[in-house]
Amino acid sequence: MLSEVKRYHPALITLHWLLALAILGMYVFGSFVLDDMHNTEPDKPGLLSLHLIIGIAILVLTVVRLAIRVRAPRPAPVPGSPAAMKVATGLQHLMYTLTVLIVISGLVLAFSANLFSILFGHVGTLPKDFEDFTSHDIHGLLVNGLLAVVALHVAAALQHQFILKDNIFSRMSLFSRD
Repeated sequence: MLSEVKRYHPALITLHWLLALAILGMYVFGSFVLDDMHNTEPDKPGLLSLHLIIGIAILVLTVVRLAIRVRAPRPAPVPGSPAAMKVATGLQHLMYTLTVLIVISGLVLAFSANLFSILFGHVGTLPKDFEDFTSHDIHGLLVNGLLAVVALHVAAALQHQFILKDNIFSRMSLFSRD
């Protein structure tokens, strides 16, 4: 007899929280450190290199998470209206899509500004400003879109846990005893 799966696979849970922290960290780092730093500052190339490397790691981890998610058993859907379930599924897909598009737009910016040669080959100098690149604007818009979707995701999880009291946090916890 097959037992009911009560929470997601430990690899999915680990990747969920690792990606959440990485994406939040990249948002803070990109918005409040890199965007405020002039391209002539000596620390900028090293910090941009770090931003690129972590961004690529986020893409790889997202693809790995999706591959595991397709194959791993998952808990039954949380009870709710069919419309609410469709919205929840749509938000999940939108988070994955936006995450991938953010990395792609960052890579387009990196290639457009010749950053791989500049940062890793030490050939050339940073452009005067990244604001001149359309891909920079797209990257920022996608990040803001992801933040809005993540806010809805967090609000829904909090509503389930504390208002509907359906213990949804246990599904995404490595420490749950269910």
